[in-house]
Amino acid sequence: MSNVSDARNSGIRDRILQTASDLFYVDGLRGVGVNRIIEEAEVAKSTFYKYFPTKELLVLAYLDEMDRLWTMALRQAAGPDPMPSAERLVGMFDALLWDGHPEDYRGAAFLKASAEAGTGSVVQLRVSEHRAGVLEWIRRVSRQTCAADPDALARMLTLLLEGALALGIDTLDPDTPRLAQAAARQIVHEAVS
Repeated sequence: MSNVSDARNSGIRDRILQTASDLFYVDGLRGVGVNRIIEEAEVAKSTFYKYFPTKELLVLAYLDEMDRLWTMALRQAAGPDPMPSAERLVGMFDALLWDGHPEDYRGAAFLKASAEAGTGSVVQLRVSEHRAGVLEWIRRVSRQTCAADPDALARMLTLLLEGALALGIDTLDPDTPRLAQAAARQIVHEAVS
């Protein structure tokens, strides 16, 4: 009986989080209130607060999920470890592709959250943690290359990645991912030559 109850509870929590995620992505963290999430998730207010006692905790759960998805997309785009590291660094830029639906792209969740969060807030700290995690993963892959300065290479590629994400917010230019990848290819080539 406990397993059925746990699955049901997980389903309710997931529905609230998915509803909030969709709304946050389109309308921003500040643009979406708890009452709207409750209404669109079709849950009672008491049920909502059972799973997310504060909106801040819901926002953090949203950012955790966005972090998981973005990290997975980067690693899948980069390819498996047996591939040469230089190719993986260039390949990760495939994660920028908007899956043929640029009209659905509203910008990178972490860039938008950072713009809305107050300095020193837990949301801003979570954004910083995400960025540090991405940089550290790129740094690990960069160290597997023959680059003279793998740390500088990682910082440059992270900056390029963030810049491409930021540019995508306003322009939705389908060439942005390919241009970023071409720039990455040149940076990696020069770093390992």
